Amino acid sequence: LTSALWKSLEIAAISTLISTVLGSLIAVALSRYSFKGSAGINLFLVLPLTTPEIVLGSSLATLFLGQNFIDFGMTTIIIAHIMFQVSFVALTVRARIRGFDWTLEQAAQDLGASPFRTFMKVTFPLILPGILAAALLAFALSIDDFIITFFNSGSVQTFPLQIYGASRVRIPPQINVLASMILFLSVAILMTGTISGMRKSAEKQKSARKFKVLQRK
Repeated sequence: LTSALWKSLEIAAISTLISTVLGSLIAVALSRYSFKGSAGINLFLVLPLTTPEIVLGSSLATLFLGQNFIDFGMTTIIIAHIMFQVSFVALTVRARIRGFDWTLEQAAQDLGASPFRTFMKVTFPLILPGILAAALLAFALSIDDFIITFFNSGSVQTFPLQIYGASRVRIPPQINVLASMILFLSVAILMTGTISGMRKSAEKQKSARKFKVLQRK
């Protein structure tokens, strides 16, 4: 069970990293530029969200069966996870970018910043919360996925597949321990993010009050 859990974490980490980069770039491109085919790309982003997982999993399995140079295993699982993770990341980041003020980039470039420096110093920090939220969502979906992984796993046993195989005989008590660890870790991360956000909000309010006091003086 521990080996299967580490395997799921490894797959989730790799697929989340790749899908976060690709999805974020797609979201920025669709939000910033208007080009032919953008409507079709939007449709392709929504399709994995609306398509039943059993259809997506079996379709990917059929695709991999036609490629003789790819064996079912870690590679096919990662590719399959990236296929549906990109949609979640792109749509989540795009929702964050929707209210972005693009004149900030123009102001930075007017002050002499290069396009790369403008992106790293202005655009990226402002959309980073949306990227982190999308990455956490993609990571959770990857660990939790069973159906798509089942069709494309081969001999690799991820945590959901291991639990499914064990539950057909009896459910081992170790599953409850590992599930509780995942739950407590998720709650700890959530609480840390919430407390950090509350502290930043309090600091902003404190700075705003100080600024108003200085203005009155």
